[in-house]
Amino acid sequence: MKVLSKSSVSFSSMRYRKFDRAGNVINCNYTNFNRADIDWKKFAEFLGNRYKDAQRVQIHSFGCSDGSDVYTLIINLINNLGEQAKKFFPIFASDFAPEMIEMAKSRKILLHSRDIEFLKEQSAYGFFEEDKTEAPQIMSGIEFYPHKVKEGLFSKVNFSIKDIIKSSRIENFSNKVVMFRNGWTFNSLKKQNEIANNLYTKSNDKTLVVIGQSDLFKSAASDYLQGRGLNQIFLPAQRPIILQNPLVSLTLR
Repeated sequence: MKVLSKSSVSFSSMRYRKFDRAGNVINCNYTNFNRADIDWKKFAEFLGNRYKDAQRVQIHSFGCSDGSDVYTLIINLINNLGEQAKKFFPIFASDFAPEMIEMAKSRKILLHSRDIEFLKEQSAYGFFEEDKTEAPQIMSGIEFYPHKVKEGLFSKVNFSIKDIIKSSRIENFSNKVVMFRNGWTFNSLKKQNEIANNLYTKSNDKTLVVIGQSDLFKSAASDYLQGRGLNQIFLPAQRPIILQNPLVSLTLR
């Protein structure tokens, strides 16, 4: 069972889907701000402590969709680390769907009422402006309001088109944070194992890999990574009385 505090309440909706010729879903971009499987405040504090002696830390977010996750992280880093947050910027956010990156680079983002509520609670709604030139969109019965991301927030992200399989073959992830949330299940078991192996062989003791709740339940991502020798870290909920699924991340022993 999961009990959420008001500040953690969020919901998502199916936004963009890609189908193969047989009608099977091969990719689904859905996201929202403050996704509740991570205690974002605790995660920001954890990153600050873990990399307190580093001058620069690269965070890579694969399968970033419209950037909601990275924007949530940036807001929490700024609010909790102050000037120390600068070492984590820009965050390198990527998705293999060109239309998602095109949308992100244009600074367009759709916010529903809970997104806006969260941003106001974080004193971060000022990073966005409502785009009144476009009509609201209804998806899964939820009304989304078109917004633009202002330069002060947008400049802290580097958006690009990337496939994590190809990237894991050529990039070095030493001293880096790798976020790949809810994307493992769109890869075959063979490819999942390859990604895990590549992340392991190209990492060091300061590498951190973050997996989303959905993939923990629906994929073998955690087993593959731990099978390659990565150690699991649990971050407890911010307040013991609030029961949340703990942040699950993995780092080399």
